[in-house]
Amino acid sequence: MTDDNCSVSKMQTILLVDDDRSIRIAWKRILQLEGGRVETASDGDAGLDTANRVQPVLIIADRSMPGMNGIEFFHRLRREPKLAGVPVVLASAEHEFAFGARVWDEFWQKPVSVETMLPSIRRLVALPS
Repeated sequence: MTDDNCSVSKMQTILLVDDDRSIRIAWKRILQLEGGRVETASDGDAGLDTANRVQPVLIIADRSMPGMNGIEFFHRLRREPKLAGVPVVLASAEHEFAFGARVWDEFWQKPVSVETMLPSIRRLVALPS
């Protein structure tokens, strides 16, 4: 079985950080239907706390959140020794080039399709840590 065909159920925890409750619910359901374990947080501070607690294999973060935005969240995450190597997907309704230099592992422009989401997640989780 290749990495592109691997089941999401073989993954450990994925963390979704988004202030939009409907996004958290929808994306969590998609991943759970694939067998994934999913934790959610509604802002960057809660996301950092949850990430430290569950040690996810992948983090998906919204760019535009009140308080700590997704880019600041990413930079703070990289300063956490246990989390510095965790792949991060930044998601936004805005175009990626609006954010300057790319430092995250993947970018999703919202709305993102399941056909984009699942192969991307499988690829990132398959990356060596």
